[in-house]
Amino acid sequence: MDQRALLAGAFLAAAAPASAQSKIPDFARSVSANLGLQGRVLWVDATANLDRVTTPEGVADLVGRAQRARFTTIVVDVKPVVGHVLYKSRFATPLRHWRGKSYPDFDVLAAFVRECRKAGLEIAAALNVFSEGHKHFSTGLAYEKRELQSTAYTVERRLLAADGSGIPVRSPADPDEPGKTVVYGDDHLVPPNGGSALSALIDPQGRVEGLVSPALLNGHPLAAPEDGHVADLGSSEARWAEPRLRPGESARFEAQGRLVPVTEAPTERVAAFVSPYHPEARSRQIALLREVAENYDVDALVFDRMRFANLYNDFGAAAREAFEAWLGRKAARWPEDVIAFDPVPGEPMRRGPLYRPWLEFRARTIREFVREATEAVRAVKPSIQFGVYVGSWYPEYYPVGVNWASEKFRRRYTWASSAYHEAGYAEFFDWITTGCYYPVPTRDDARRLRQDEDFTVEAAAELSVAVVQNAAPVYAGLYVLDYRGRPDDFARAISTATRRSQGVMIFDVSHVYEYGWWSVLEAACPHPAAAPHQVPALTAESRAAVDAAR
Repeated sequence: MDQRALLAGAFLAAAAPASAQSKIPDFARSVSANLGLQGRVLWVDATANLDRVTTPEGVADLVGRAQRARFTTIVVDVKPVVGHVLYKSRFATPLRHWRGKSYPDFDVLAAFVRECRKAGLEIAAALNVFSEGHKHFSTGLAYEKRELQSTAYTVERRLLAADGSGIPVRSPADPDEPGKTVVYGDDHLVPPNGGSALSALIDPQGRVEGLVSPALLNGHPLAAPEDGHVADLGSSEARWAEPRLRPGESARFEAQGRLVPVTEAPTERVAAFVSPYHPEARSRQIALLREVAENYDVDALVFDRMRFANLYNDFGAAAREAFEAWLGRKAARWPEDVIAFDPVPGEPMRRGPLYRPWLEFRARTIREFVREATEAVRAVKPSIQFGVYVGSWYPEYYPVGVNWASEKFRRRYTWASSAYHEAGYAEFFDWITTGCYYPVPTRDDARRLRQDEDFTVEAAAELSVAVVQNAAPVYAGLYVLDYRGRPDDFARAISTATRRSQGVMIFDVSHVYEYGWWSVLEAACPHPAAAPHQVPALTAESRAAVDAAR
């Protein structure tokens, strides 16, 4: 019996009970386990490992250790957040300088390809797709060609006195910006030693209840009036407030939305995202993917940061034009018809009438990019595979404009349109790794610790598998830093990931070196195994079984 017939029989048996169920079972995981298949992916972050991977000896050591730990695949981050690259490119700047240090003209990806071929390991190249600059260092293509940047929707809030004058304010959850007074709601106690010169109490009707000096609190924290707010004023703000915010006087908050380049937006702290609606930005990413596939003997390309920065990005003119064309009509108020900021710090943003269509449109934008990019790359290298790295928190992942689920996953959420599932892109990928980045391995552990079970590796892996619905192998990702000083818990997290998904992804190798945990990895996977994505026909039979079970 050939391999495909064997797989078909296995899936038929696994899917047989599904017809009587409303949920599609995770039979792809079951079949993989029965066949002894297990994806073991080791992630090599670019900037965290520069000292190690920019020499032949460092690359050889890393690959040799990965081989002894029985990994199936090494993923090398060749285009990190900054957008500079670790391979020979016709389009991108090489990463030769980082954090004040210079690095040799060394083709990191070529070295990994050579060593992985010797060791019999798969080699995948990861690219931070829409990130083209690092905001901590103000460097990257997004700074050189600002017209490529995505556009962020930000807010400036002010506390206004009766005379119309005011001071800038923010909530404690907002990014820390110098010169902005923090305003707390009644669910927060202001500590007496917080450094404030004065606190202004404002009731829910917008009247000032009083100004309180920390010296009068005798070391006790201060609470806002019920349903009201307290503004924690510094020295200059206190001087403004004393003659204006007298008890009984009115005070109110106002919000002014602004559209700014992402490099000027406090809501995205690290990556300078370019806009997928800008033709040059979009074509550049595809060109980078194609050249890696054409010029290097890699087994796969892995897409990272193939998304928007957050819910408040991208609201530029090109995004609006594309959205209105898709919608079939103009937005009367932009971007308020999608979202608007509440004047009161800490209050949730207001959903406009186009909120759900906008979320669907953004997810369709990313799906269409995936289609375009994978077709372009397979035109030059038909055998190449594609992986993607996303966060496992699917119900809260929509703000970044990505639906990484199967297009057949139809669970309804309050934020999702009826057609949101059509934007799912799992079917385009040969494997998916989700960051199950929690320091608690299992549900039992969480119950014992009296913590939420949802914030465990086990629950995150189960959710990831359910959302993908057998469309592609899922490998639960672990953040090694979560287990610092707890090697036994790390080993149990690996076991949990491989039991509850079809494998494990370790992020990142720098922490493995730092903690000396290669022996932990070797013990966690004592026997060699092929990865599910390495078995021809497995994914095709998985998808066929889903269709048969529906």
